[in-house]
Amino acid sequence: MYWAPYLALVINLLIIWFMPMRLTAKEIYSSWAVIALINLSTDVALDLYFHLYELGGPGVQIGVHFIELTLGASFGIIFLNFMPRKNNVFAVYMVALLVMTILFELLMVKVGFIRYTGWEWWYSVPYYIAAFFFVRWHLFFLRKGS
Repeated sequence: MYWAPYLALVINLLIIWFMPMRLTAKEIYSSWAVIALINLSTDVALDLYFHLYELGGPGVQIGVHFIELTLGASFGIIFLNFMPRKNNVFAVYMVALLVMTILFELLMVKVGFIRYTGWEWWYSVPYYIAAFFFVRWHLFFLRKGS
């Protein structure tokens, strides 16, 4: 099993535990579930159906499944917790997080957790941008509805 995504998850969980909390427990719970579902669905389609990359080797693996349900969502909670409200500040924040996310993906390629079989790193850029806007809208939706 690959150690790097698990180490990243532990670091993220420590950050979540100690960060000044700007999200409610309900916002964390529902955002975690939504982000995990989107992450898992996307990777099932792109990895297992279209075979554009492999996570942790070919086929379905319980350790990879665990990472699918936790690592992306933990990044999402940190992203939402520190997300600025003003659009111009959010744009800078999003670009900075986009660079860090791409670098993290490339690190996962370097350590062998991700193996591209038809994917290029830059294909991830529009996906991450859409994800950032979606989770921003999602939090707005949760707060407006309550």
